[in-house]
Amino acid sequence: MAVYALVSPGGSPGVTTTALATALTWPRPVVVAECDPSGGDIVAGLYAGHLRAPRGLLGVAFEAGRGAAAMAAEFSSQLVPLDDTGKRKFLAGITDPRQALGLSPVWPGIAVGLASIGADALADCGRLDAGASQPTSVLAEAAAVALVMRPTLRQVANARPRVDMVSQVLGGRDRLGLLLVGEGVLRASEISQSLDVRVIGSIPDDGSTARVLSDGVGRRTRLDRTPLLRAAQVAGLAMTKLGQTATSAELTAAPAGSAR
Repeated sequence: MAVYALVSPGGSPGVTTTALATALTWPRPVVVAECDPSGGDIVAGLYAGHLRAPRGLLGVAFEAGRGAAAMAAEFSSQLVPLDDTGKRKFLAGITDPRQALGLSPVWPGIAVGLASIGADALADCGRLDAGASQPTSVLAEAAAVALVMRPTLRQVANARPRVDMVSQVLGGRDRLGLLLVGEGVLRASEISQSLDVRVIGSIPDDGSTARVLSDGVGRRTRLDRTPLLRAAQVAGLAMTKLGQTATSAELTAAPAGSAR
């Protein structure tokens, strides 16, 4: 199983909504992990505050003093069902951005735990900024990282330093792709050329479905038939393909006996 991360350049492009939509169409068991240092939204959003979730990410972090094995074992007890299939779950994030500094020393253990939970992990890392509280260890562990952004000049300007930051963590841009949300003044080819990153998919502005996922407003039935989830399914397949292609390239380029 693999870790896939989603990040934002800021400006509310819809990272959490995209992560949820992608998870609900993921073909294998999957966990959405709220790794956003500014705080998680799923309990207050999708569940409108009506779900009694465990401590989630903080519960895992509290086991750091007992070692990596204890942290990994704690993951299963902190997961909450995302739907009725039993194959899709989520790990609630922090509720107060002031808690993020306390996570700084345990991100490496969290990254290892996400890679060892027996399911793929979609890590919603939120807006990527500078600082020790950022989940860079999760990004480094990821098979692929998707930068979720809108096709506008403002978003491209915000994305440029984030592309450089992610590239530094990943050691290049082979595992990085762009997911474009909604319509804008720029074409996908223009954005790809400007940022020197491939566009791996696009997500439509589907307001009614987005409100279900972001705020729990509306019915959750037949979401798989909506434009948002159909596009998210294609985007998810593109993320896995990006990860597989990058891994194959790294294995081909690596000297015998070495590993990423």
